[in-house]
Amino acid sequence: MKLLKVLVSGILAAALLGVSAFAMPDVVWPGDGGNTADLIVITKPPKDRSATFDRSYVISGYGKEGTTVAIYKLTGDYYTKTEYEWTIGASTFFAVPIELEGRKNILLVRAEDASGQNQNVKLEITYLGSNLQDMFSGITVNPMNIPF
Repeated sequence: MKLLKVLVSGILAAALLGVSAFAMPDVVWPGDGGNTADLIVITKPPKDRSATFDRSYVISGYGKEGTTVAIYKLTGDYYTKTEYEWTIGASTFFAVPIELEGRKNILLVRAEDASGQNQNVKLEITYLGSNLQDMFSGITVNPMNIPF
């Protein structure tokens, strides 16, 4: 009976170590470029910069099955992990809606596979506002500069 308890405890410990070994880091430094470039391809946004009038934005693409992907947001001098994390399934396609905060959203999409290879893709998505009033807020006009 004692041997069975030790064996079960050993198996559980090994399983938990395996799960925690592949966990995404909470912080990524801006200079970290990853150690591979072939885990994911982002198709939306089509370039590393994009702008939208919607507060919600969908990041999509495709990648290797089983790869874990997480989105980080630049906060000060480093990228902080957000709640957006998923594992690419058998279809190899992914699409995740995110909520934009503020006008300029500097994001990092980090992909990591089971072997420890990781890829970082930097994105900048600008929220332009939901209506025309938001676009023109902050613009001031000096009546003294208007020619009559």
